[in-house]
Amino acid sequence: MKIIPETYRLTTVHLPLENPFVTALRRVDAAVAVRLELFDESGPCGIGEAPPTVAITGESMEDIRNSLQNVLLPELLHKPLTMEEAQRLLHDACPDRTSAKACLDIALHDLFAQKAGIPLWRYLGTEEPSGVETAVTVSLEAPETMEERTRDFWRKGLKTLKVKVGGKDGKDFQRIRAVREAAPDATILVDANQAWREKEALHLIDAIAPLGIELIEQPLKADDLEGMRRLTAESPIPILADESAFTLAQVREVVETGAAHMVNVKLMKCGGLAKAKEILRWCENNDVGCMMGSMLETPVSIEAATQLAMAYPETIRYTDLDSPLLYARTSR
Repeated sequence: MKIIPETYRLTTVHLPLENPFVTALRRVDAAVAVRLELFDESGPCGIGEAPPTVAITGESMEDIRNSLQNVLLPELLHKPLTMEEAQRLLHDACPDRTSAKACLDIALHDLFAQKAGIPLWRYLGTEEPSGVETAVTVSLEAPETMEERTRDFWRKGLKTLKVKVGGKDGKDFQRIRAVREAAPDATILVDANQAWREKEALHLIDAIAPLGIELIEQPLKADDLEGMRRLTAESPIPILADESAFTLAQVREVVETGAAHMVNVKLMKCGGLAKAKEILRWCENNDVGCMMGSMLETPVSIEAATQLAMAYPETIRYTDLDSPLLYARTSR
């Protein structure tokens, strides 16, 4: 099937959060994104969204808009394209700008699925979609604040908690312990967002191991693969790579050299659904566990990642698509 993308519209999405979203890398008060509406010659509209995450992908809102307007969309407009042809043009257009590419990729998938008259999950190749249950993020705050937020999440029935640490104040153990004490039966994932040093990480991992922690996400700097290998070899808790693994090539290097036990797959890191599928297929074939993750995103990109996650229930062992749970009540 071929479609002819004819025109587009770019707008901005802004959804205030109930509480600030805080990690070792950034603090934000709203989920924001560039929204792309892509129209084909007969009228259907495919929608994609991408957030600015400068600390991770290097892209601001203006960068995403400029990449779409000046680089990516001119390659595709007014051409009869199959999805394979569109993907080739999209990913050949520039080597980076992964969030901008993800925005266009999501819109293309939405448009092609509509033209085929099937839901996105079926277009992605899923015959019987599985259910998806997301973790929810406990933002990096003082230990007592994190304990309070945890109790609130637990009362709401949210049983898997991703705990953000890396506060540079020597209180990360207290943070994790406070969350565990507030939710004794929760599944707890700890995310350091590259903030720990190797010796600090070893000490903290040994200290929190008795608390029943499921995994440690990206404890060291993204480019410190040697440190990640040593840590992975010694850690009693599984290590998951996030910022160290954007592309399939990086995922393979991380896994094959022992720099992590698992990887976090995000549409905004790899450039969209098609590239995420390549990574997930490789992980599936090599028995590598994954997290289906996200940045702090808006509904369209979260929904796209959710529909992809339905196709890989054995490979995706954890899902972190919680942004809609964090929006202010008036935004939901």
